[in-house]
Amino acid sequence: MKTEELTALGLTDEQVKSVFALHGKDITPLQQQIADLTKSNGDITAERDNLSTQLSAANDTLGKFGDLTPESMQAEIQKYKKQAEDAETNYKAQITARDQRDWITKKLDEYGVTSPYARTALTNELMSADSGLTWKDNTFFGFDDFMKAAKAKDSTLYQTADEKAKADKQTKLEGDAPSFVAPLGQTKPQGEDTKKDIPKVW
Repeated sequence: MKTEELTALGLTDEQVKSVFALHGKDITPLQQQIADLTKSNGDITAERDNLSTQLSAANDTLGKFGDLTPESMQAEIQKYKKQAEDAETNYKAQITARDQRDWITKKLDEYGVTSPYARTALTNELMSADSGLTWKDNTFFGFDDFMKAAKAKDSTLYQTADEKAKADKQTKLEGDAPSFVAPLGQTKPQGEDTKKDIPKVW
């Protein structure tokens, strides 16, 4: 409905305005109802899509168990339980290995083992299953005996407290030893014979 159409019918401008006002009162509520229906249809569509997705996921899950008998289902449960137990065992083993390496590193520092090669070899031997040592309460029992046996194979592996004390004493003695002075104030190394001028006989 247009203004020209109403004017052609012989209505005045005032009458045309009145017709449009009445028409607006009727159509506005209808437009609101249409908007509400459109919105609710959108919500219904979204809810339908969501439910459809959930149904599809449920059907997929049920499909996986469709061919399972109670016995095979029990076997699947045991398989997953075993996998979980294995994962926990592996995790604990990794934590224990880390603690053992840290402990060995500290003890080798205390013993004064400086060679990287020797440290790696000793660590690997200690952590092997046939080392004969027991790991309990975060300690390798029998470690001192293990290190004595290793030193018997390689005397330069580390110094015992007695050996270190003797070495320090020897170093101090050598440092305190007097130097021999040759004629004219020239220092001669220890043990070197000083040449003497032999007088000529005529």
